[in-house]
Amino acid sequence: MKQYDIFISYRRSSYDTANLIATRLKSAGYSVFFDMEALRSGKFNEQLFDVIDNCKDFLVVLPPNALDRCVNEDDWVRKEVCRAIANKKNIVPVMLNGFVWPNPMPIGMEELCNYQALTATSTEYFDMAMERLQQRYLKSKSHLFLRRWMKYLLATVASLLTILSIVWGVLFYISIDVCTKYATCLTQDASAVHTIAEQNDKLQRDWNVFRTAIVREHDEEKIMHLQQDMLMTVDFIEKNIVQSWKVDSVDLKISDYHGFLLSLHGINSEEIKLSPSIATMYYSDYIANDLERIRIAVKEPNTLNLRAVDTFLEIFTHSKNSYYASILSELSNFPKKSLSTFNELNKLWIHFPKEFLMGGNRAYYEDIIISESKKIELLLSEYESVLNEEDARMEDLQRQTDKMEHEINKYYNDISKKIDSTASVIQTAQAIDAYEKDLQHELALRREKVNAKHVEVKASRAELEELDKQYIETYESLKKKCAIDESDDQWYMWGKIRRWGQYLNIITDSRKQLDAQGVRSTSSITPDIVYAEMNSLLTVYQTYHPESKDYVTPAKYFFKEVSKGKREYAGVIVFAFKDDAQHPVLKVGDIITKYAGNTIKTYDDLKDAYKKYGNAKAAFVRLEGKEFTEMSLDWEETGIVGLLDLTE
Repeated sequence: MKQYDIFISYRRSSYDTANLIATRLKSAGYSVFFDMEALRSGKFNEQLFDVIDNCKDFLVVLPPNALDRCVNEDDWVRKEVCRAIANKKNIVPVMLNGFVWPNPMPIGMEELCNYQALTATSTEYFDMAMERLQQRYLKSKSHLFLRRWMKYLLATVASLLTILSIVWGVLFYISIDVCTKYATCLTQDASAVHTIAEQNDKLQRDWNVFRTAIVREHDEEKIMHLQQDMLMTVDFIEKNIVQSWKVDSVDLKISDYHGFLLSLHGINSEEIKLSPSIATMYYSDYIANDLERIRIAVKEPNTLNLRAVDTFLEIFTHSKNSYYASILSELSNFPKKSLSTFNELNKLWIHFPKEFLMGGNRAYYEDIIISESKKIELLLSEYESVLNEEDARMEDLQRQTDKMEHEINKYYNDISKKIDSTASVIQTAQAIDAYEKDLQHELALRREKVNAKHVEVKASRAELEELDKQYIETYESLKKKCAIDESDDQWYMWGKIRRWGQYLNIITDSRKQLDAQGVRSTSSITPDIVYAEMNSLLTVYQTYHPESKDYVTPAKYFFKEVSKGKREYAGVIVFAFKDDAQHPVLKVGDIITKYAGNTIKTYDDLKDAYKKYGNAKAAFVRLEGKEFTEMSLDWEETGIVGLLDLTE
């Protein structure tokens, strides 16, 4: 980090004066650190302390009531002044008009009023104060000669930067047209899918009317008319979709030049190339599978076929929602000027969820897609339960049929034994023959029904396998996005691990819910498979950062227990201590789970609990061997500890 001669601490109310002091000192050749707002966000940044530690002079600008808020330990000015006092910096208080030293002084800041102060209460006195500051108070020396030399160098660099900025501006201007072109392509693909959604909405309304009527109707002629009307509706819907479909299934051709212009806006051209193929997949699947499934159910409106159509119409809704979320995810990277076509058409897309917002981050849309996929998996699991029940019923029917055959043979043998004469033999034979014909006819009908049900079940299982493939594609897509790349910085890598941990928790919770309902999941994506990928991600992370071994190993066991449903998806893990000092209680790899009896899911939860309860008991677990041991400590013993979130 760059070293500075002078550090200026100030309140927002004294910003103008502090800025004037900084400007005067900079013009006099001093290196001044002034704009610290960027470092005053989130946790108190260690970079701010580093600047204070390495400067020679520390100025604190004091407007009226400047020290009132310093009674709060989290106050920025208090932290900065205490750091300067602790490091024995040359501290110069600059008192503005109306400032009075408080009595008593805030704890830890008592020495501040003993330092020789400057008074800057008017414009005339301000100039004099600045001269006295430079001549008598500051230990730092001016770099004015160096600045003059640098002036000429910077002028040359500025000229080059001006040329580069012009080139950049031209490229950025050109890129808007290119972005508009491909944003329009994505919008057109989405519009085509929306056409399917629109027609599907009409079809679903007619299907609901047909389904209600066909179940209640017993007149064969009326049933036939209902079937004919519904089949005509399906044909009409198919014709409308085919006529309006405009998307070519061939991937978009994006040149390297256009790919470069798109990358200026953080747009991945490889994902955009796939858009027509994905849209065409929805079209082909709907025409070839969904509509055909409805036709079969209309012609043979048994319970299983009707239930299949109900299930897959509902699945289409969630699949359509997932597609729309993926489109929004891509378009959110495009500049607003390139989205005119989308903005116009989106007003007309009444069958896409309006609650899905444009402009969110990637994690926002991934959460939507995962949620919709979870709903699809639940629907498939419920439908498979119906299929399993139908299988059991067919097996029972087969057993009854076999029993009937046995009874026929037994009855025939018993009758034969009771025949005494030729006449009775003939008469009895005739009766047996008639009875056997009736039973054989009934047996044939039952066998026909059994075979038909087996065909239905086989077809339904094939459909489940196809949908499971789509579910696997969602898994593979998220796996690709969470893959660790050597170009990622350490904390971006850890963010991908947390994202995959969230997916692991979702898959685990989904299985637990299904188990509680007594429903067997059909998905090939199991918690064990997702955990195996998590274990691999942590191993790769440790490869790039060998020092992380002490907390990577406990993290692996933590996510393993989450995948088994043995541990709540919550906690923050210790990854470092200040100055690598040994902590009296905690070790690297310990996972803090509770504070004052409250579950800690994230670092923010821990901060909030500390603010609410102060120093209290904190519960944590420590990996000993291959098992976690439950432990606790008084939080006042912790000191400064480096913590990482395990959860999203």
